[in-house]
Amino acid sequence: MNITHDGMRVVEIMSRLSIDRASRALSKTLRTGAMISLSSVYIADLSETTEKMNDDLREMTGVMVDFKGNVGCKLLFMLPVNGSFILTDLFLRQPAGTTKEYNEFTESVIQELGNILASHVSNALVSDFDATLIPEPPHVHNDYAGVMFSNLVMEQGMMDDKLLLMETKFEICKNELECYLFLVPETTSFMKLLDNIGVKV
Repeated sequence: MNITHDGMRVVEIMSRLSIDRASRALSKTLRTGAMISLSSVYIADLSETTEKMNDDLREMTGVMVDFKGNVGCKLLFMLPVNGSFILTDLFLRQPAGTTKEYNEFTESVIQELGNILASHVSNALVSDFDATLIPEPPHVHNDYAGVMFSNLVMEQGMMDDKLLLMETKFEICKNELECYLFLVPETTSFMKLLDNIGVKV
């Protein structure tokens, strides 16, 4: 995946718009201070990122969303399982520390978080960049970072050695939760989208 400087600026704008909208929706849903902010967007080396994910031995809760349309892509969001417990308590309006293990409530909460992220990623692309992007139902996983990332790569059938990586900060109730957010577009259709809006790739 090779994108020009101008192309990357557009990608960053697209990413920031979608993350900002998802952040506002999440904060409204939780009725508390919650913010997802975009730190950076860049093209990452696949082998280096895979190695990094395999070195992270923490148990993770993640959600993967498949998008259909004229820009096919996949989204993977994951955070340490303890962070998903915090989110579960907030979503269920119960005291912090109530959730102590992964259960069906945690799965439902992370699935809803996937819906929020996916809908605002697609809305930003559809409304601002004339894309057709329809999110499929999200799939929740509870595993290690390396396993979930490998599943993402295999499902996307990546033929390229590069991927689009968003680095985000997830702050909730003044606590910063570490998380990973990957948006992996199908290269040909993504380049076509940039070309359609007049961006040289």
